[in-house]
Amino acid sequence: MAGQVVLAAVLLMIAAVHASAQTPTEVTIGSVTYAGSGCNYQNTNYALSNDYKTVTFMFGGMVATTDGALADKRKHCQMSFNMIYPDGWSFSIGQATGRGFADIAKHSEGVYETHYYFSGQTGTAIVERKIKGPKVGSFEFTDDFLTDVWSECNNAPNLNIKTVVKVEGKKAVMALDSHDTRFQLIFNLQWRQCAQT
Repeated sequence: MAGQVVLAAVLLMIAAVHASAQTPTEVTIGSVTYAGSGCNYQNTNYALSNDYKTVTFMFGGMVATTDGALADKRKHCQMSFNMIYPDGWSFSIGQATGRGFADIAKHSEGVYETHYYFSGQTGTAIVERKIKGPKVGSFEFTDDFLTDVWSECNNAPNLNIKTVVKVEGKKAVMALDSHDTRFQLIFNLQWRQCAQT
């Protein structure tokens, strides 16, 4: 089990159906904050793609395993970041693809879930995937968010994302593929132009 704990985490990719092939002329991330048992400023990084359609977060501390203390069964990360972009645009996220390795015994399960919302706005989008045992090997699942939440037009609110990875039962580990070293969340952003007023 100790070897599995070294690998333990889940590769979760958040993908979206693009609302438009166009994107704003310039997008930057002004600041990012992290909080939670699965992330901190030392082991978490991010990158925005050159076409402004993908934001990737890389974590070094997302571990979920029954082989340890009670706190090892659940890891979470709360992220908040502000996207800076021109007026006249709105953005959202669509689907979640989770990919990784699971070693889950019978009557046990692993769960990953992601929630996102915009500061000062109503509405939270949620996606959840349960992997029930027995299951040993790689997995990959794509799930739609249950609701479609867009940022307000002519406003660039913070995007807040909470991700939870947890295991339940007597024996369960959710782990990275062996060639990876970090848990990743990849957000493919949907962009749309606001109606002219």
